[in-house]
Amino acid sequence: MDVKIGMNMLLWGIQITPKHIPIFGHLAAAGYDGIEIPVVGQSSAEIKTMAAACDDLGLERTAVAFVGAEANPISTNTTIRAAAVDNLKKAIDDTALIGANILVGGIYQAHKYFTGGAPTEQEWQWSAEYLRDCGEYAQQSGVRLGLEFLNRFEVYLINTSADCRRMVEQVGLDNVGVHYDTHHANIEDPHPSEALRFIQGTINHVHLSESHRGTLGTGQVDWDTNFAALHEIDYNGWLVIEAFGCSDPELATAANIWRNAFASEQEVYTHGIDFIRAHL
Repeated sequence: MDVKIGMNMLLWGIQITPKHIPIFGHLAAAGYDGIEIPVVGQSSAEIKTMAAACDDLGLERTAVAFVGAEANPISTNTTIRAAAVDNLKKAIDDTALIGANILVGGIYQAHKYFTGGAPTEQEWQWSAEYLRDCGEYAQQSGVRLGLEFLNRFEVYLINTSADCRRMVEQVGLDNVGVHYDTHHANIEDPHPSEALRFIQGTINHVHLSESHRGTLGTGQVDWDTNFAALHEIDYNGWLVIEAFGCSDPELATAANIWRNAFASEQEVYTHGIDFIRAHL
């Protein structure tokens, strides 16, 4: 395995701006190779300032995006589906601007959008067409897209590694792959080894996230099996810690986080990198 270790900045909230640069410094000092920054409409100036700070600290970047109801690619409203394309292309532009070459997340449908039924074939096709359009756009700036399958309580279009691979194969672009997250897989996939073997060749990003979204190794995720399977498929890419807390009400509501499953943010990132290194 040839991996890089990253830290997702969502632990400190959704809106990451230059005021968080001191935290970038702490993560660099802790030994992280890079950070994952949510691109959520920051100004170009803010993005450039954060990129320059990361360069100074020797931190690489990955990016994560979100999709709201106003830009839902599987909406029955054509105007909203058009807005979805514009929304993701803007996130791709911001990803390139911040100096990242991969944009990840549950970008195939609006977060927490449900119809009360199972996904339809039409919704699947709408999402595939949108992802192909945006994937081709991303190729122009050298950006890859990682489709993160999320659990049934957050989305309904893609919940498993198998469904995510099917979407990636239908989109059919080299720069669009499966984003594997241990938290969601712990809920939806029957076994880490089976899931990771099945997406070998399509996986392009990994989130290491505990069952309760807190400090790695203190929940129910089967870490030994996950790391063994990643070794088995010779995964080469990012291993990014994703943890959430209660400090940002908007994020806490989106992720259903009603308590902190850690003593401090520092515990999450200092213990987390040691935990990963021990398993590697």
